[in-house]
Amino acid sequence: MFARALFVLILLAACQFQGQSLSPQNKPGEATVEVVGHKTLSEAAAYQSPVLADQASLISDFTLKVGNLQLDFKSGVGCPVLVGGKVRGLYLQGPGRFRYLAKDPVVQPLLRFNLKENTEIAPVAAGEALTVGEPLKEAIVWFVGRDIPVLAPPTLPAPNAAFQATQTFFEKRDQGLPSSLTQLLDYMPIGQLAAYQAANDPARPIVVGELVGEKEHWVYTHDPVRSRFESLFIQRPSKTEEGVSYSDLIAVNYEPLGWTRKAPVDPDFRLSHIDLDLVASKKTFAKLKVVETIQVIHPGLRLLSFRMQDQKVGQGSFGLMKTLKGGVQQVLLNGQQDLPFIHEGGFLTVDLGHAATNGETFKLTFVAEGDMLAGSRTYEFWRLQPGEGWFPEPEMAGQSYTVKARVAVEKPYIAIVSAKTIRRSATDTHNIVEAGLDKPTLWFSIAAGKYESKELVKNGRTIRAWGYSGVGAGAEQLLKTAHGILDYYSVLFGSVPFDEVNLVEVPSFGFGQAPAGMIWLTREAFDAISDPMNRLVASHGAVGGWVNRMISHELAHQYWAHQLKMWSWEDQWLTESFAEYTSALAMRQMKNKGQGTYELIVKDWGEKARKATKAATIPTSNLLHPADQGKDPEAQQYRQSLVYFKGAYLLACLHKELGEQAFVQFLRLYLKKFPWYPPSYTQDVPDTLKEITGKDYEAWFGKYFYGTEMPDWKP
Repeated sequence: MFARALFVLILLAACQFQGQSLSPQNKPGEATVEVVGHKTLSEAAAYQSPVLADQASLISDFTLKVGNLQLDFKSGVGCPVLVGGKVRGLYLQGPGRFRYLAKDPVVQPLLRFNLKENTEIAPVAAGEALTVGEPLKEAIVWFVGRDIPVLAPPTLPAPNAAFQATQTFFEKRDQGLPSSLTQLLDYMPIGQLAAYQAANDPARPIVVGELVGEKEHWVYTHDPVRSRFESLFIQRPSKTEEGVSYSDLIAVNYEPLGWTRKAPVDPDFRLSHIDLDLVASKKTFAKLKVVETIQVIHPGLRLLSFRMQDQKVGQGSFGLMKTLKGGVQQVLLNGQQDLPFIHEGGFLTVDLGHAATNGETFKLTFVAEGDMLAGSRTYEFWRLQPGEGWFPEPEMAGQSYTVKARVAVEKPYIAIVSAKTIRRSATDTHNIVEAGLDKPTLWFSIAAGKYESKELVKNGRTIRAWGYSGVGAGAEQLLKTAHGILDYYSVLFGSVPFDEVNLVEVPSFGFGQAPAGMIWLTREAFDAISDPMNRLVASHGAVGGWVNRMISHELAHQYWAHQLKMWSWEDQWLTESFAEYTSALAMRQMKNKGQGTYELIVKDWGEKARKATKAATIPTSNLLHPADQGKDPEAQQYRQSLVYFKGAYLLACLHKELGEQAFVQFLRLYLKKFPWYPPSYTQDVPDTLKEITGKDYEAWFGKYFYGTEMPDWKP
């Protein structure tokens, strides 16, 4: 059993319906869910083509309550929504209103900010809660695992045209950006969600409301089964960017169902190992075979849900093409049994064919091909980025996997893998690399392009600099600097997690990212002197010098992201703030930097955090949605100012309070308590501090981490 198993009884707020007489056409118990198996997945696919029943009913003083949401229709029509001929939802049309009660104080600053930046709707205080609402024109309400409310006998023609237009609008949310709100809140397409509930937890119903207001379109979800959130967000009309159509989604509120931030529930299963074989072209086409070792944590699990892109949205700043054609071709259980699956909306749902037992371990083989690579229009390289779902991934808390990989890429490209190199070879047409990781990772990445390398071996550690179209003039100094930083970290924390690190150039500016054993660095890191633009970026990018700050931050992720992993996006500060603070400690040790540079860095963090802190709390800041032409010109930087800088500033305050010896002891103990698996969540920080100091830091974190206040720090 997973070391942090938490058995929680989820108290689901029952749906309450008022103002309607019993209809003989919709008796309680009539809308049941099919037996799980191929039929369930077929029904999930049928959610893509819902239709209305033949006739609609008049409604009067109709009220529907679910969780913190209440819908009221003074009058209008209601009509059952059919999926595969079965009643699965309700379409409502007429003058109405919705009211949502946001109770969670951790999310309320985010709610205020996102509404103020993007809408003309203002929340209203209701005691310690906030209410949000507006007049309604239409609503589609999906009832997963329970009956729809009863309606009066139908006497009216079904409003098919209006329903189809509304349904088409809302289904486009599944075509959102890979890093969008749907990923952060684990929002599945309704068909897959219905199948998941029926297979894995049929006793707990789910309700999804799609609401058309006078000013905005809203999506409400009460899901105690998959995402375990009650959430409300705004969906804006779809727009097209470089040929890709997607909806703009704005978070309004989300609250945990059946768990708390201090005690999150376990993931359904753990991914413990991948064997990966990738054959790739120079452009976008690739064939992928990955064998994943799965360990079940949730007994009775039958449908497994993975994140995997079914469309590609690349990073525009690197000129990456935005495309994905093809996808998963086959899923096998233990290399033999074909399993049914659905791949849409960024999710891959697989029917295991039986209810898994607690701790059951098996292997799933995924075979995929198509234009899966994010290639560049400008440069000859591509990269598969960590966490973007380019291979099937479970929820974040379930990722802690070792790796064995073989990557063959069309010449003259050379592949670089975020793992230790075992061997390199070549055929007439392809360059091949074989690599592996024996320590579990969370972020796995592959790059390929016209790269050349230079390496430096020191203290049993190999660091390579991979320069795009040649190794930059500063590569030798880059390698020496990286070794020096890791030498310092090894004294501070213990052995460096990986004895091979690849520094890979991205032909752009001002960027760094750290998969396991690999650091993405932009061009100024490889040549900060001879090129005028590189020199400008390197000298003005950050207090104390951009290149050293970037390198030391990204190298710190080998500890704070891989050795110690984050549980969820709410806990991202455990990787970013801790890496940022660790980099400041490295700057303090550098020649010509010292204590003065460290103090300037902390002061800079504090100034940026004070501007951002009223917009959101640290755990909710990934859902900040500043408008392009918003009311706050600095708002585009608020997410970074909270996840990176406010968190690092809090660590500086703790460092000042504890003193050097106790603070370093805290960092070492924290890493020791969570070596590789299981992932850590925020509550582990005050718990570890209490072990070191004997002091309870719960109230402190309540004010500064879960709240918007700022402590004082003085040199």
